Amino acid sequence: MIRRVKELEEFIAKREIKHFRAEEFVCRHCGEVVIDGSLVELAEQVRQILHKPIVITSAYRCPEYNAAIGGVKNSAHTRGYALDVKCFGSKDRAELVNLLFDLGIERIGIAQSFVHFDIDPDKPSPRLWLYGRRKHVG
Repeated sequence: MIRRVKELEEFIAKREIKHFRAEEFVCRHCGEVVIDGSLVELAEQVRQILHKPIVITSAYRCPEYNAAIGGVKNSAHTRGYALDVKCFGSKDRAELVNLLFDLGIERIGIAQSFVHFDIDPDKPSPRLWLYGRRKHVG
């Protein structure tokens, strides 16, 4: 588990992750980071396979920020195992979800404007859920 921005920057450089910067994974509220390195590598793999930009709208969230935006208690975001990725329509959502299934990701949430996926080892899987008309704020 990566727990410092500098450590994440070094991880990204060492693993030659070309499409993401450390800032994309930090909490928007406090600027701290807790992120599983394999999730960062997964994001890069998804980006390379899709051949188009991936916009991360939410990665790590400190517990205070998670509560403030209405995130669920014990969210995978607060443990460094989740990403929300912006989608620009139903075709984007379908491509991303199909790819995640192909890559063996078993925890996926689908919303109108984003797709959530996580690799939290302490959560039940497989799980697929839909978000209502709630706008993504994270």
